[in-house]
Amino acid sequence: MRTLFSKAVLIWSAGVVGAAWLVTPALSQSIIADATTDSTGVIHSESNGLQEIIVTARKRSENQRDVPASIVTVSGTELRALNITQIVDLNTVEPSLVTAFAVIQPFVAIRGFGSGNNQSFDQAVGKFIDNVSFGRDQDARLPLFDIEQVEVLKGPQVLLYGNSTTAGALNITTKKPGTEFAADGSVSYEFYEQEVSGQGGVTLPINQWASLRVSGLYDKINEGPYRNVATGMHVPTTENYAGRAILNLTPTSDLDIRFKVEYDNLRDKGNVGQPIAQPTSGPFQFPSVGQIGVIFANNDVAPFFQKSFNALDNTVYQLDVNYRVFDGSFTATSAYRSLDYAGDAAGAQQVPVFDGYIGYTDRQFSQELRFSRAFGPADMTIGAYYQHNARFNITTADFNFAPLPFPALAVDYVSPQTIRSYSGFADVIYHMTDKFSLEAGARYTSINENADQSAQPGDIVPNKGLNNLAGNISPDPAFGPLYTILFGGPPHAYTGLHLHEAHIQPQVVAQYKVFADDQIYAKYTKGDKQGGFDTVDQGLTGPSGARFLPEQAESFEVGYKGLALDRTLDFAVSAFHTTFTNLQTNAYVGTATVAVVTNVGKARTQGLEGEIHYAPLAGLRISATGAYTDAKYIDFPGGSCTRAQGVTGCVSQDLSNTPTPFASKFSGTFGIDYGRLLGNFKLNGGILLDGRSSYNASFNNEPLLEQRGYVELGAHIDLSQPSDHWKWSFFGRNLTNRHYITYGSVAPGTNGGLLDFTSRGIQLGIQAGFNF
Repeated sequence: MRTLFSKAVLIWSAGVVGAAWLVTPALSQSIIADATTDSTGVIHSESNGLQEIIVTARKRSENQRDVPASIVTVSGTELRALNITQIVDLNTVEPSLVTAFAVIQPFVAIRGFGSGNNQSFDQAVGKFIDNVSFGRDQDARLPLFDIEQVEVLKGPQVLLYGNSTTAGALNITTKKPGTEFAADGSVSYEFYEQEVSGQGGVTLPINQWASLRVSGLYDKINEGPYRNVATGMHVPTTENYAGRAILNLTPTSDLDIRFKVEYDNLRDKGNVGQPIAQPTSGPFQFPSVGQIGVIFANNDVAPFFQKSFNALDNTVYQLDVNYRVFDGSFTATSAYRSLDYAGDAAGAQQVPVFDGYIGYTDRQFSQELRFSRAFGPADMTIGAYYQHNARFNITTADFNFAPLPFPALAVDYVSPQTIRSYSGFADVIYHMTDKFSLEAGARYTSINENADQSAQPGDIVPNKGLNNLAGNISPDPAFGPLYTILFGGPPHAYTGLHLHEAHIQPQVVAQYKVFADDQIYAKYTKGDKQGGFDTVDQGLTGPSGARFLPEQAESFEVGYKGLALDRTLDFAVSAFHTTFTNLQTNAYVGTATVAVVTNVGKARTQGLEGEIHYAPLAGLRISATGAYTDAKYIDFPGGSCTRAQGVTGCVSQDLSNTPTPFASKFSGTFGIDYGRLLGNFKLNGGILLDGRSSYNASFNNEPLLEQRGYVELGAHIDLSQPSDHWKWSFFGRNLTNRHYITYGSVAPGTNGGLLDFTSRGIQLGIQAGFNF
C-alpha cells in the first residue's frame, strides 16, 4: 500500500510541477484579470496587483507593509490548505521559526535563539492568542484551529508584548463572529500515519447586536513514525480535541464586548527517543542504535509500571471590551487560564533502567488596559498590564539499579511558585512630515516571585498521571545516604525563596517613505526576560544556586519594504543584529540527573532576511523567502559535555564561539500557487519548497547530533466550486521523505548514551471542506 502511495506521490508531484511550468511563460503578460480575496488578508491577484495584508503587530490594524518590523504572516486559508494544525508545522512556511517537541518539553526559537526546553521559565519566543500571553513551554503544543491568521514577529517585541519576548513573538488571531450566518469546516485523512483530522466553525447571529461563533477541532494519529520493538506498536499516537465559543456584543456603535471560552485536551502515547550512540560505561546498554524509526523501550513493567505519555488540559476564559471614547479607543482584555500538564518518557534501554516524569499546573490571571488616540501628527498608545501566576512543579527521575546492589530509587523535585508582574507602557509615533516619522516608547515592569524548591529521594510511584500531581511522589528519608553517594550532595528543601526585579525596556524607530508604497526603517530595542528559580536545582551550591538571572536582549534592525512592477511584486528585506546577555538555557552539567537551568554569559545573532510575493496575473502567486543567520554563543564556559568529552572526565565544556542549537546559516522557502476556472469548477494547485542548511540539534554542540541540510517538498491540488462552497483537496507534505533530527540529547540516567527525535516522514492525504 505504501509503495502504491509513493508512486502516486511522484506522479502527482510531477503533475503539479508541470502545471507550474506551463503557466510560467505567462509571467510576462501585462494584463491581470480580476480575482477575489478572502477575509483572512491572504494576498490575491486583483486588477491592481496584490491585495493588502492587515496585521495587528502594534496592537492596531495596519498594512503589513507599513509596520517597521520583520513579519511573516500566514492566513487561516493557508493553514488549512497545508493541513497545519500545530505550531511545530509552521517551520515549513517560515524556516527561521524552529519548534521541537522532543519527548516532554518543547523548544521554540527564532533567528537561532530561544530559551531552552525547561519548565522553570517562560519562552523567549512569546505566544499570544487574541492578545493573551501563552508563555509556557507546553503552550507550544496547543492546536491551531479556526484561525484568522498567524503573525511571526522576529526580534525582541518587549514594548507591547511584555517581558517574555526577547527573541520574538507569535501573534495569533482566531476567527470572530460576524453579523451573518456562516459555517465552514474540513475533514482530512493522512494515509501514512492514519491521521484523521477535522475542524470547523459556525457563526450564529442572535439579533442585530449579538452573534455567536462556535468552533472545534479533532485530530488523531493512529500509527506514529517509530516502531517500538518492545511493544509491537507504532508510536507516538495522538488524540487531541478542542472547542471554542466566542460571543460578540455591540450594544452601541461605540462599544464592542467579546466573551471567549476555550478548552483544549491533548493526549500523546508512546513518546521515546531513538538510540544513536551507546552509553560509554555501565551495564545498561541500548539493544540497538542507528536504526531510523526503530526504538526498544517498555517501562510498563516492574519496578516502574509506567507508560510513556504527554497529557495537557488547557482552559481559557476571556473578556474583551473596546470602547471608542474621547476621540480614541479604550481596550480592556481580561483573561484567566488554567493549564495542567504531565508527561513521562522511558529511558530507551531494553530493560527498565530510567523513567522521567514532569508535571505542573499553572493558574494565570492577566489584565491589560490600553488607550490609543491620535493627537494631531502624533499617534499615542498608553497602557498598563498585570499578570499573576500560581504554579506547582513536580519532576521525578526514577532509577532501577538492578543488577547492581542498590534498591530502586526515585528523585523527586518539587517547586511551588507565585509570580506577580506589573507593567506600564507608552508608545508615541510622531509624523514629523508626510514621509518621515519617529516612534519612541518604553515599558516599565516590576516583578515579584516567591518559591520553594526541594530535591528529595523517595519510593517509586507507579502509573503516574495528570491528576493529583502531589500523589505522584513518595519521599523516603531512608534513601538520604544513597542519594548523597550517587549525586554528590545531600537532599535539600529550600523555603521562602524570593526575588524582585524591575526593568525598563525602550524602543526607538525611525521610518521614512521613499515612495508612496515604499519605506525604509531603522529600529532599536532593548528588552528583558525575568529571572527565577530552577524547579530542579540539584542543591550543590545552596539556596543561591537555585536562582537564575534575568535575560537581556539588545537589538538593531534596518529594513526596506515596498511594491514594484505595477504593484504586482511585494517585497521586504531586513538586516538585524541582536546581543543576548545571561541567556537562559538548560544543560546536563556534572552530576545533574535532569537538565538544570544555566545562564549563558553572552550570545548574539545577526543576519539578513528577505521575502517576495509576486502576482503577475489572476490566480497565480509566486512567493519566496530567504535568510542568512549567524547565531552563536560569545561567552558560555558552562555548557554540557559531549559524549567523547565525558569519557575523559569532563564536567563542563566551553561553548564560546560555537553555533546555538538549531541555528542554520541559510534557510528559505519557494512556493507557486495557480488556479483557474474549468467550466463549472475551479482547479487550484501549488507546491512549497522549504529548506535549511546544516545545524546542531543538541544544546551542547554534540558532533553526533549534527543534522545535514535538507529540502522538503509540499504540494496540493484543490477542486472546488467557483463560490468555494465545497472543496476537495489532495495534499502532501515532506514528499522528499526526509527524516531530519528535530532534537537530540544525552539519555537521562546514562553516561554518554544519546537519543534523537526525527521529523515525520512523507505525509499524503485527502481533505474535504465546505464554506457557507
